[in-house]
Amino acid sequence: MNPIIEVLKTKDFKRLWFIGTTGMSMRWIEQIALGFYVYKITQDEFLVGLVFFFRNIPMLLFGAFIGVLSDEFDKKSILKATLLMTTIVYLLLTISSFLGQLNYFQICFGAFVAGVAWSFDFPIRRSLISEIVDKRLYPSAIGLDMTSSNIARVIGPIFAGIVLQQVTLLPIYLFGTLMFLMAFIACSKVEIKAIPKSNKISSLKNLSNDLIEGIKYIFQSKTLVTVLVVTIVMNSLVFTYQSQLSVIVQNNLTDLPIILGVLAALEGLGATFGTLLIANFPFKRGVMIFLSGSFLFGFCIMAFAFSQSITLSIILMILGGFGMAGFGTLQSILIISSSDQKIRGRVLGILAITIGTQPIGAFLLGYFSREYSSVAALKFSVLIALILLFIITLVQMRKKTSS
Repeated sequence: MNPIIEVLKTKDFKRLWFIGTTGMSMRWIEQIALGFYVYKITQDEFLVGLVFFFRNIPMLLFGAFIGVLSDEFDKKSILKATLLMTTIVYLLLTISSFLGQLNYFQICFGAFVAGVAWSFDFPIRRSLISEIVDKRLYPSAIGLDMTSSNIARVIGPIFAGIVLQQVTLLPIYLFGTLMFLMAFIACSKVEIKAIPKSNKISSLKNLSNDLIEGIKYIFQSKTLVTVLVVTIVMNSLVFTYQSQLSVIVQNNLTDLPIILGVLAALEGLGATFGTLLIANFPFKRGVMIFLSGSFLFGFCIMAFAFSQSITLSIILMILGGFGMAGFGTLQSILIISSSDQKIRGRVLGILAITIGTQPIGAFLLGYFSREYSSVAALKFSVLIALILLFIITLVQMRKKTSS
């Protein structure tokens, strides 16, 4: 039986799949909508970057401890609580927007809460997926999960681009309220078999010890170290382009929000096709695919920063999406396949911290964009990333040669 079909026969996987698609859809809708809206009302690159700082900083602040908590407490209950919290906050933002009272502070607060929900989703939901599917099906399960995420990256930005023709966030927050409510209901129906926990009392001290234990475990694996280092490079220096995408498109290409949405969607389209290819092939040379995908994505973003042609930008976004597929899919597969199930939650939590370096990069990119322009700041940031990726790849190839 085809492994993808086998995974899709698991009801709980489909529920977790829907929850992840909801979170990713809103992430990409907000990525376009908030950036465009804030730049329209402020004309300040730094304030645009600051919104994305608040959207992503929870991953850095809470990521590792969330991973530890997911190993010690009921994952389903934690996930349900975050989904309910997000639903309530989005409802309040919907009401505020409807009454015409929405302001920059509320937008930042909503972005922070959404970021908290995302930081919980990443280690907990991915860990739950690893518990409900057979180990041999991990690549297909993660591949499917990434595919839905990439489809959300296609639909979300286009939806945002259409809605933003009216320059309002009301439909965005209303849609988010409904989606997170349905995700909460789906989570309530998930049935997970309990995994025996270690016999120790959970406390802040024990959480810290568990975090240290997770870090020590990671340093025993060359694969885990490579994945985490590359994740830091990509998130702090390359993926930060997302925080200035609306500014760059408006300055270099066009001020039409639908074009902005389409460009972001095309990256997701390329990533979708790339992920489907990875999901259907055996897992081989995973680290090199991961590194190659990272380098391809960085190269395309660098070229995009130079581009003043919509046609060329479209091609670069699609190619960049293929690179993103190699990075995103293999990142999760390598982490899950290289870590023991009992400690996987804290390893994914530490991965969440490395992903959480993105807001620091977004903050700095926003600052330098205000001083030197978004395009110049992005070119310099991605150039540093490409140099670091080249060095990491050389080290990885030397390790393979010596072994």
